[in-house]
Amino acid sequence: MKASLCLCPLVLFTATVLSAPDKSLIQAQCVALKNVHISAAAIGLPTRGARVTTVAMAGHPGNQHCKVEGQIEPVDTDAPDINFELYLPLDWNGKALQLGGSGFDGAIKDADTARLAPAATPGAIKQGYATFASDSGHQGGVSDASFTLNQEAWDNFAGAQIKKTHDVAVALIRQAYGRKPDRMYFQGNSQGGHEALAAIQRFPLDYDGAIAIHPVYNVVELHLAGISIGKAIYNTPGAWISPAKAALIANAVTGACDKLDGLADGVVADPDACSTTFKLAHLRCPEGKDVGASCLSDPQIALVRMLDKPVPLGVSLLTGDHFAPWPILRGADASALVSVFGSGANRPKPEASNIIISFPYMMGDQAVRYEVMRDASYDSLRFDPAAHETRLKELAVQIDNDSADIHAFVQHGGKLLLMHGTADMAVPPGNTVAYYEKLKAEFGEQELHRFARFYLAPGFTHSSGTYLVSWDSLGTLDKWVVHGIDPGQQVMTDTNKATAGREMPLCDYPLFPRYNGKGDPKVASSFTCASR
Repeated sequence: MKASLCLCPLVLFTATVLSAPDKSLIQAQCVALKNVHISAAAIGLPTRGARVTTVAMAGHPGNQHCKVEGQIEPVDTDAPDINFELYLPLDWNGKALQLGGSGFDGAIKDADTARLAPAATPGAIKQGYATFASDSGHQGGVSDASFTLNQEAWDNFAGAQIKKTHDVAVALIRQAYGRKPDRMYFQGNSQGGHEALAAIQRFPLDYDGAIAIHPVYNVVELHLAGISIGKAIYNTPGAWISPAKAALIANAVTGACDKLDGLADGVVADPDACSTTFKLAHLRCPEGKDVGASCLSDPQIALVRMLDKPVPLGVSLLTGDHFAPWPILRGADASALVSVFGSGANRPKPEASNIIISFPYMMGDQAVRYEVMRDASYDSLRFDPAAHETRLKELAVQIDNDSADIHAFVQHGGKLLLMHGTADMAVPPGNTVAYYEKLKAEFGEQELHRFARFYLAPGFTHSSGTYLVSWDSLGTLDKWVVHGIDPGQQVMTDTNKATAGREMPLCDYPLFPRYNGKGDPKVASSFTCASR
């Protein structure tokens, strides 16, 4: 049974905290936050209010902060709470950072740190940011969509939790420091990137800036593409590509394309040139028959070609009937390819398998069984999207955030940073390219450049790759918002163990980093952001 909630006025706080000096907090004031209840009236979307469950001092000397945990109670008593965490620095800089999740959420992911932040950059809390995040309104694994059977849990995941968590965090920040934040930012990767775009599209006046990395903004389309991929792998005899053959593809592409950017460093930095240079036919087995790990059979080549082109959805939605091509022949490493093909050719079971299932298919399978069919035992490999067009369009309206109409955010002074790895095999980079092009059509290139930047990171997959990116996106965004400092060319740093510390420009789309032919290849100044 859920604990009862006091729906008394918002200002339920001790005199000590209300008289706290501006921008500072002491341990006694932190502990006193345990007494705070946030009324439903203080939250911009329907709830039964919020309560703090745990408060404690955290961190270490020089970086201590107040960690607040709590729950936002749903209107439907059968729906799960929204669990949230809020980190309050003792020396506050007057700003706040809301952080997004991943996959189907279900847990609070790193609520105390900016995504992809360089190790040499002080953490967000140490810089003085109040940071916060939620589990999006349900508890479970990032690849478990069973929560969507509850309508309020689904509505929360589809975007309502962003506003609810924001409002509760602002109320607690106001109670702790005596005023609300001067600046509010949102940052997220993957589903968190989707949430960043949802935040500025749906709640534009709440945010001064957003950072969307690998954003899954059109979730329904991505999951339908995953179903198409699953069918091509598991319903087609001989199509599955083994880890050894995935390595064959990755190594062949790198061998043909690595030097196209002027430097042999294991990173395909000019994937467009790679697309016209690499010839898949060179990997074909004699007569197209599978003779082992040294070549690809005709069914396997057909699978690769399917991924290398826009993937059919099997239905026409508002955003189209195909999804962006996967960068399978544009520099993705072997492990990223294995995540798409899975570790075995056996037809997977719905909830468990003795193999690693294709990740795009696994996520699509969850969406089809729970969101569309609402039947946990349904076999998604026989799903016909066209037969469920009405339901799919309904879901897309509820969760997709592909609108280019962010005028309210821009008029509010908002700034947007977009970034995507060129080798991302979980969410193809062409998807974010398509959204950026929509923004360009909406605003015009010159106007768009005044408030948005888009960077493609060579060799970076969804969370790994031949170039594992670190980038001070938060510092870049804050300087742009507060001081009007144009981001210009950014610098990313590799954090892979074997190549840690090497730099490369993070170029404005559609430019790419080309080595100048001289200078230290580990220093960004030795590269030029070139056009194709």
